[in-house]
Amino acid sequence: MTVSQNSGLNKKDTSRRRRETRESEAMKTKSAKVLPKTAGEIQNGGVYVQRVRCGKANCKCAGEGERHTAFYFFTRRRGKLVKLYVRKAHVEVFAGMVAQANGERQRRRQTIKASADLLREFRADLCGNAKLISDLRGNQNDK
Repeated sequence: MTVSQNSGLNKKDTSRRRRETRESEAMKTKSAKVLPKTAGEIQNGGVYVQRVRCGKANCKCAGEGERHTAFYFFTRRRGKLVKLYVRKAHVEVFAGMVAQANGERQRRRQTIKASADLLREFRADLCGNAKLISDLRGNQNDK
């Protein structure tokens, strides 16, 4: 008796499972490499220009020639730097989305800072008026 007969799986079942596993792994990789569609999906990062070689043998960039301009979105996901290609046709729109996301993040930081400052002032006022508060509590207990 062979091992495959003992397990009850035939070759078609195992090859199908392997294929499904490969496809699901490919989907995980694909989804991680997709550009954000809205400014709300952008947590951090920016659009940067890089000079690259295309890899074609007859191109002007082959060897020591002038390189092509390419646009990339750099961001961090789970602590790792991720580089995503941005098509030239989408650079302006995507750069606008990144600027909008950065502006929203900056406004959020300012709001948090202002809230913390107000809370600090409120606590200081409470500490400064501790006698007044204790007097008010004493009056409430008398009633």
